[in-house]
Amino acid sequence: MSYDFIAVDFETANDNLNSACSMGLVAVKNLKIVGGEHFLIRPANLHFAKKNIAIHGITPQTVRGAPLFPEVWAQAKRYFNNSIIVAHNAYFDMSVLKRCLIESELQMPQFNYLCSIQISNRACAGRRVGASLPERARYFGISTEGHHNAFSDARMCANLVIKTVKSLSEKTFQDFCKTHGDLSIKEFTALKPQKYFQRRRFENIATSEIVATAENFDEKHPLYNKTIVFTGELQKMDRRTAMQKAVNRGGIVKNYVSRKTNIVVRGIQDQALVGPEGTSGKERKAAELIEKGYEIEIIAEKEFLELLSLGEN
Repeated sequence: MSYDFIAVDFETANDNLNSACSMGLVAVKNLKIVGGEHFLIRPANLHFAKKNIAIHGITPQTVRGAPLFPEVWAQAKRYFNNSIIVAHNAYFDMSVLKRCLIESELQMPQFNYLCSIQISNRACAGRRVGASLPERARYFGISTEGHHNAFSDARMCANLVIKTVKSLSEKTFQDFCKTHGDLSIKEFTALKPQKYFQRRRFENIATSEIVATAENFDEKHPLYNKTIVFTGELQKMDRRTAMQKAVNRGGIVKNYVSRKTNIVVRGIQDQALVGPEGTSGKERKAAELIEKGYEIEIIAEKEFLELLSLGEN
């Protein structure tokens, strides 16, 4: 049976992305949920981090009698044959899948995938709504019950896509994809997966994906025509949302610091990545250029949010 798409969600036992302990799959046909499955998975070493247990409630005892990933994949792989796969923050879930396949020395399936953040952005553009799955679900009136249960989250993701397509008056998911030809549809075989969660702080966002949805710009806004770079983890919104808001004020977002950079927005740094001094490579580069006389501002998230709010009604 062919589907519009398959929504996928994984939970992991620890920071190693090959430690999938649960997978949810939800199949959508003609913009209706028509089936799905929920699998518990026994990680090879049964190592569960306390913080992961606190999120999803799965323990070593929960999965002690569950099958290993190769057994689960034997049942689940039929959903991935020539289907479009959708996940919320797809880079994370697709990295989990690929790491598990690599760890188990299984053949790589061929399919394309999309991120439901990017999909739902088409219906949320210009509105104050966060990018997390529960925030997007609540915006569309979708139940968030069971969040962090893999099947519940896959169903939430599926409903988010369905609601997005319908809200834009598209008759089919295929029509939606044709209308929005700039969607970043990616090949799973080309994915370069992350290995560890703490080293996957941010989705790998191509700045070419961040296109202004505002029709007019206030040329007097302090972010207008400014080149902006983000570093670290923002607390009030995810990086994609921050980038979108910046370009909607007429800003230009980049992923690297150069002589043309005007503003570096500094979030909270992961010391596992930046070391004990807590300074990222982007921030160090900006400081070096400032010393050479280039006019670059390094600002905190609070200052960035204050700049964003200027000119709002």
